[in-house]
Amino acid sequence: MHQHALHPIAKAILVASLTAALAVGCGGGGDDPAAPAATIDQVRTVTDLTRNWRFVLDDSLTDDQALGANTSNWSSVSLPHTWNAGDAATTAQSTPSTPEYLRSVGWYQLDFDAGPQTGGTRWLQFDAASITADVWLNGVKLGQHRGAFTAFRFDVTNLLKPGRNVLVVKTDNRRATRDGEANAIAPLSGDFNMSGGLYRGVSLVSTPNKAHIALGDLGGPGIYARTASVSGTSAVVNVATKLENALAAAGSYTVTASLLDAEGKTVKQSVSSAVALRPGEKATVSQDLNVADVRLWQGLADPYLHKLVVELKDGAGTSIDKVVRDFGVREMRFDPNNGFFLNGRSVPLHGVNMHQDTLGKAWAVSHEDIDRSFELIKEVGANTLRMAHYPHSDYAVAQADKLGLVVMAELPYVNSSAIGGRTVDPETTGFAENAREQLRELIRQKYNNASLGIWSVGNEVQGGDDSQNNVRAMFKSLHDTAKAEDPGRLTTLANQINRSGDVIRPDAITLTGVTDSFSVNRYFQWYYGQSETQLGENLDQIHAASPTQPIGVTEYGAGSGLTHHTDNVRGGRVCSSDTSGATRICYQPEGYANYVHEKAYEQMVQRPYLMGTWIWNMFDFGSGNRHEGDIGQTNTKGIVTFGRDVKKDVFFFYKANWSQAPVTYIAERRHTDRVYKTAQVKVYSNAASVALRVNGVEVARKTAAECPVKVCNFGEVALAAGVNTITAVGTHGSETVSDFVNWNLPAKNATNVYIAAGQLTSGLVSSDPLLGNNVYGSDNYFLNGDLPPLSGRSNVGLSAAIAINGLGTTTIPEKGRVWDMWREGTDFTYEIPVANGSYKVTLGFLEPTVTAAGARVFNVNAEGATAIANMDIFQSTGAIRTATARSFTATVTDGKLTLNFAGVQGRAIVSNIAVERQ
Repeated sequence: MHQHALHPIAKAILVASLTAALAVGCGGGGDDPAAPAATIDQVRTVTDLTRNWRFVLDDSLTDDQALGANTSNWSSVSLPHTWNAGDAATTAQSTPSTPEYLRSVGWYQLDFDAGPQTGGTRWLQFDAASITADVWLNGVKLGQHRGAFTAFRFDVTNLLKPGRNVLVVKTDNRRATRDGEANAIAPLSGDFNMSGGLYRGVSLVSTPNKAHIALGDLGGPGIYARTASVSGTSAVVNVATKLENALAAAGSYTVTASLLDAEGKTVKQSVSSAVALRPGEKATVSQDLNVADVRLWQGLADPYLHKLVVELKDGAGTSIDKVVRDFGVREMRFDPNNGFFLNGRSVPLHGVNMHQDTLGKAWAVSHEDIDRSFELIKEVGANTLRMAHYPHSDYAVAQADKLGLVVMAELPYVNSSAIGGRTVDPETTGFAENAREQLRELIRQKYNNASLGIWSVGNEVQGGDDSQNNVRAMFKSLHDTAKAEDPGRLTTLANQINRSGDVIRPDAITLTGVTDSFSVNRYFQWYYGQSETQLGENLDQIHAASPTQPIGVTEYGAGSGLTHHTDNVRGGRVCSSDTSGATRICYQPEGYANYVHEKAYEQMVQRPYLMGTWIWNMFDFGSGNRHEGDIGQTNTKGIVTFGRDVKKDVFFFYKANWSQAPVTYIAERRHTDRVYKTAQVKVYSNAASVALRVNGVEVARKTAAECPVKVCNFGEVALAAGVNTITAVGTHGSETVSDFVNWNLPAKNATNVYIAAGQLTSGLVSSDPLLGNNVYGSDNYFLNGDLPPLSGRSNVGLSAAIAINGLGTTTIPEKGRVWDMWREGTDFTYEIPVANGSYKVTLGFLEPTVTAAGARVFNVNAEGATAIANMDIFQSTGAIRTATARSFTATVTDGKLTLNFAGVQGRAIVSNIAVERQ
C-alpha cells in the first residue's frame, strides 16, 4: 500500500486551516483549573487479531483461487508466524546440495467479529509482513505493502460488517529475479535470511470519533515529540500532532499535550491548543512544553521515561482520541574528535549488533524471546545497540528505551541497488522510491523513542567507482529524506573495506561526507590483514581524511565454534567463512575469536574520537549460505549462541570491560582435552588482582595494571598427565570471585609432542602409514617462519578436492588434515619444551607447489647438528602433493629440543613434527 505522505514531521507547523489557536501552559506540576489533569487511560480500542488464523503455503494459487478457497484443510496458526522457523533458523550442517530455506507465498485467512460500530474510525494494523503483503477484507482488496519490516495500516471503517468478517493476506518472500518486480526492493540480498509470513502482530484499532489523531501516517503514532533543548534541569519538548477529520462537518477541537512522571500520576507540564478542522481536513499542530526540574533520560545510568499524553477533545470537552507514549527527555551530540555526549556528558559508546531471529523461530519471536535477548545485552554491559540490518519491532526499541541503550536503527539497504548491476539507475526501477518510503516509515514509527540516536541509511552497498555507480546518489537521496523527516538525529552509512587480498586500498567510491557521520565495518585478522595494529592504523587514516565527520565502527568481530580450539592463535590461519557448502570442516577456534576481539578492542579504546563501536554480533544468527565452524547455516560471530543458551568466552571479556559486576573468568574453558604439556592460560577479570592456581598450588599472580583491557595473560603453564584443575581467584575489594576449569592431558601427550605445522586448530588426528595414530596440536613453539599465502576465506591449506598421495586415500579426510598446511621460510626454528633425554623425531613433508627437483632444497638441524641434509621433497617423492616422512634421533640436555630449518635452494618447509620419548 502506498499511503499518502503528509507534511514531514520536521516541519511541524500549524497549517493555514487551523483557526483560533489558543495555548494554555501549566508548569511546575500545575494544571489548568478549568480542565481535568491528563491521564494515561486509553480512549481507543485495540482488538488483538493474532489467533485462529488459517494458513497454506502455495505459490501456485491465484488471488481469485485463494479468496474463494475452502480453508478447512489449511493449517491452524497463531501469530507471530513464519514458514521458515525450521529451515531459516537452524544450525544443521549443510552440503553443496542443501536447498535454500523456502522462499515462497504464504496465504493467511482470518474470520473475525469486529464488534459493534462505534461511529468512529477503524483501522487494520499489521506490525510487519514479509516481504510483500497483499490484503483483502470481505473480498475487497485494501492494497499492497512492500517492505518486510515496518508496520502499516488500512482504513476499514466503511468495509467492516456486523458479524463475520473475512481477512485474507498474501505474503511473499520469494527472491526477486529482475528489477521492477514487487519484491525487487531493499534488501535485494544480504548475509542473513529473509523469513516469510506474518511474523509480528495484527490488530484492529478503533477510535470513538472520526476526528482523530492521525492513523494514516505511514504506520506512525500521529504524535512526534523531540527534545528541542536542555539547559541544566530545564528542557523544552516539542510535540507535533497530526490530525485527521473524516467527518462530513467542520468542528472545533482542543489538542492537549502533557508530560507526566513515569507512573503517569503527576503532570510536569501541559499545553493546550484550540483548532478548527474542515471536513476531510488533515493538519499538524506544533506545541512546546517548557519543563522545569526535569529528570533526564541518562542512558544506562538512569533511563527515566516520562509519560507523554496527547489528547484530542471535541467542542463539548469530550475526549475523542488519545495517544500515550513513553518519552525520555535527553540531548545527544556526536563530536568528530571526542565521540558521543549525552546531556552534555561524555559517554563512550561500546555495544553490539543484533539480528531479530532466534533458533527454531526465525523472525517469529515472542516478547519473552526479545526480553531474553535484552537481558543478555544488559548483562554484558553494552550501552549501545545497532539494530541490524533493518527496522526491528516497536517492542524491541521500547526495551532499549527502558534499559538506556543508544540505538542505531537501519534501513534495509544492503549490498546493492539493482539486480541488473551497479550501473542501473534505481530511480527508474522503483527501488529508490520504495527505499525512501521504507525510511520514512522507519523514522515516523520510531521517532518518539528516547534510545534512537542514529539513522543508518545502508550497509555495505557495492558499486564500482565514483564515475560509474548508482551508490553515492542513492545514499545522498536517503540522507536528504532522513534529514527532512528528522533534522535533529544523526545519519550514517556503514561502509566495508576496499581491498585486494590482504592489501588495503583507498575506497573506490567516495562516501565520506554524504551522511552526517561515517561508519565502517572492519574485520582485520579475520577476513583480511594479519597485523595486530592494522585496524587502528586504518581508523586513523579515515579520521585524518575526514576530520570534521564523526566516525564509528559499526562491525568488527570473529566467528567461533564451541568445539573448535587452538593452542596458539598465531599458529595458522582461520577459516573465516565458507559459503560453498563444502563437506570438510571450516575450523573456527573459539580461542582465536577471543584474540581477534581483544586486539580490536584494545586499539579502539585508544581512539576517543570514535563515536561508537559495535560488535558483530551479539548472537549467532541464521545465514543459509554459510557452512562454517561446528554448525551450519549460521553466522557464528555472535558472542552468545543462536539459542541464547551459551555465553561464549568473549562475552566475559566484554563483561569484564563494560559491566560493574565482578568478573573473573578463565577463557578457553571448553578446550578440555589438551595435547601439550604446557598451556597458555588467560583470565578475563576486572579484579584488583588475580591469583592463578594449578592443582591447588598458586603459580602466578597479576595486578589489574598487568592485565590490559582486563586480560590477564599468564603465559605457558605446566600441566601434568591426567586431569589438571586450573583455578583463578579475583580480589574485588573485600570480595573474591573464583572460577575453575578441568583440563585433561593424556599420558602419551604428556611425554611426547605432536605439532601440526601451519595449523591453527588443535586436536587433529593422524591416521596413516607414515605417522600412525596420534593427536596433534596447533602449530606451536616456533620462533619464526611463515604461513602459506592466504588464497581465500575458506581455502586454508590444500583444497579438500586435491588428492594427496602416500596416505592411502585420494582426498584429504579429516584425519589427514595434519598434511594440508605447513610452515616455511629461508630460516626458521622450533624450540620444543621436553624433558631431558633421547627422542625419536619424525618430520612430515609434502611439496605443495614445486614441480621440479632441485627447486626446493633445505637442511634440518637438531640440537645444533645436521639431522637431514639437502632435503628435496619433490626428488624424494617424484610428485607434487605426495606425503613423505623422515625420522632421526636427538638427545636433549637443556629442557628444549631445538630444530632449525634452513633453505639451500628456495625455502625450507615442514608439514608436521612428532617428538617421541625413546
